[in-house]
Amino acid sequence: MKTLAIILAGGQGLRLGGIDKGLLPYAGSTLIETILAVISPQVDQTVISCNRNLEQYQQFGYPIITDTLSGYQGPLAGIAAALSGKQQCDVAITLPCDSPNPPEDLALKLGSQLADDNYDLCYAWDGNRDQYLFSAMHYRCRAQLEDYLARGGRSVKGFHQRLRCKRVDFSSQPQRFININAPADLP
Repeated sequence: MKTLAIILAGGQGLRLGGIDKGLLPYAGSTLIETILAVISPQVDQTVISCNRNLEQYQQFGYPIITDTLSGYQGPLAGIAAALSGKQQCDVAITLPCDSPNPPEDLALKLGSQLADDNYDLCYAWDGNRDQYLFSAMHYRCRAQLEDYLARGGRSVKGFHQRLRCKRVDFSSQPQRFININAPADLP
């Protein structure tokens, strides 16, 4: 199966005072660069879903996707825009830009469960919480996603509930799901 990673960097960064999270300094680079280094080797293609600072994101050398829905409609809008682009894939792997250390086996583990068990979508469980934005979804679900958004749906969990989903156990690596939501979260 051909895989596409969609890094979700399209939010407003409200909890950080409007700062673009993906461009925050982190471990000698930026959050987005750290994530790109981990996820890109795991997949066939990677795109960045963002809605501002496009020129800065373009510098990383990956295709940039902007939402087709206006007004920052949430991560599902970014996923839908990426799936309606020129990228060809069987499976979309999604992850947020504010979790700088995604599992090094994220795409393999989620994708293999998707293929082996005939689910529409698989998402990560860190041993404590469901991590809905760390997911693998079959491209065939694109129409359902677009319909959900057209009907006003914005909840990632709510969309997942419409599909045949499987929670995949990543409880041995919960530190891989730590996210940056406030300046105090930065090392």
